[in-house]
Amino acid sequence: MSKRLRLFPPIFAAFVISLQIFTNARAQDIDVRLKITVESHVSADIRGNFALNNQRKIPRNLWFLDEYAGISGLTNRLSIVYIYDNQGYLIARKRFTAAERVSSIEIGGFGYSVGLTPFANASAAAHVSWVNGDGGLLLLDDLLPQSVGKTANVKIEMPAGWKVFTTESESGPNVFDVSDVEKAVFYIGSHIREQQVRAGNSPLKLLISGEWLFSDKDAAAMVESIFGEYDRLFGRLPRSALRVWISKFPIPVGVGNWEADSRGGSVTIVSSDMPFKAQSLQRLHEQLRHEIFHLWIPNGVNLSGNYDWFYEGFALYQSLKTGVAVNRIRFDDFLDTLSRAYEIDSMQAKKLSLIDASKNRWNGSNTQIYARGMLVAFLCDLALLEKSKGKISVSSLLREIFERHRPPNPSRDGNSAIIAILREHRELNAIVDSYILGAEPIEWMALIKSAGIEADINHQLTKLKVTAKPTGRQKDLLDKLGYNNWRKLSGSNR
Repeated sequence: MSKRLRLFPPIFAAFVISLQIFTNARAQDIDVRLKITVESHVSADIRGNFALNNQRKIPRNLWFLDEYAGISGLTNRLSIVYIYDNQGYLIARKRFTAAERVSSIEIGGFGYSVGLTPFANASAAAHVSWVNGDGGLLLLDDLLPQSVGKTANVKIEMPAGWKVFTTESESGPNVFDVSDVEKAVFYIGSHIREQQVRAGNSPLKLLISGEWLFSDKDAAAMVESIFGEYDRLFGRLPRSALRVWISKFPIPVGVGNWEADSRGGSVTIVSSDMPFKAQSLQRLHEQLRHEIFHLWIPNGVNLSGNYDWFYEGFALYQSLKTGVAVNRIRFDDFLDTLSRAYEIDSMQAKKLSLIDASKNRWNGSNTQIYARGMLVAFLCDLALLEKSKGKISVSSLLREIFERHRPPNPSRDGNSAIIAILREHRELNAIVDSYILGAEPIEWMALIKSAGIEADINHQLTKLKVTAKPTGRQKDLLDKLGYNNWRKLSGSNR
């Protein structure tokens, strides 16, 4: 609603006083205090005030995120929201729902609480804020009102014995200067173990909660190895700090489940363990390969919009290649995964272009984005390798995209920017038109044959395999895909 809010009598003096504890020396857009309570009701008590601007002429808008990553009903966690002017006078109180907004030139602060009991839906665990008796995950984007500004001074109060871990700069005990509210991530708890990991020029800390079949040392070695692979592929990240958090689910789930989220310089992996140590290590490596990739793309590039088909599909594919490169998975596993993606894509009753699927990702198109996006990355790799005689690959393409669009390069629409770079390679035009902009069935026979791979169709199921007697040219391309990596590495990284 866009109207002047009725003025209420002054109340909540404690709220006004609490706002005065901040010094705002860095001129942040907003000062915020979050107090975590876990005794009778798991919640965050939130108080905030905006940087004072007596000359403000434009109404300030307040509204709350109700859905993220397919998880809806976020506003149901909110108490009544109290809204104040710059002098601390209460001017409105409001029960927010998904579609409601408050707009006024007088808004100077707010106060409310957010219930943080974990959602029953396990997929929420890595994507929205939650807290249990041992700790939890705080994401400012779903805790604070939208349109509060980009920067914030945040003080977090927690139960005794709890610590907070973040990539944000700490200006005092549990007080942080947040550079981007939308990307700010805080891991809190009483039993988070911390390990420093070598990661180029960026200080990377591995955080682990819970007991696992793998050791902390195993996990740290994996993070260091995978980060090193991507560091060599893309080049150095410009970030000053990085965090990777591995945690158990906050609710009961079966073995083998996991969810992950990469935001800014923070990688969040929430998982259950596997039945055996070897399986647990293999799953962890898979999780880390995919999520650490996202520190570069999309987190490290200045691209916007719904281009999920690229950064998810190509992340899956590059993760597979990296797994083969470090001898973590076999080349047969690489081909089997692509075969399954082909079957998933073939079974889609209503095919969408990857552009349209990305717009509808959290409403039924997520699987298609991953499967078809990975297949498109594979086809691009084959086409580039064939045309260049092995000199240019998808890895080259990813490095080029990162270099062209990393900050301080100006912001661009992700779909337009990626497609423009793909079209610079004429051999990729048919792939762009048919499978990215179009929704045609995947036709890969000619391209896989050029690389010495064939599709064996048995009972309507497709299985990729290496040709029995590949030619010299095919052997060269197979080698570029990683077919002989196991010989080169001689069993290392096992």
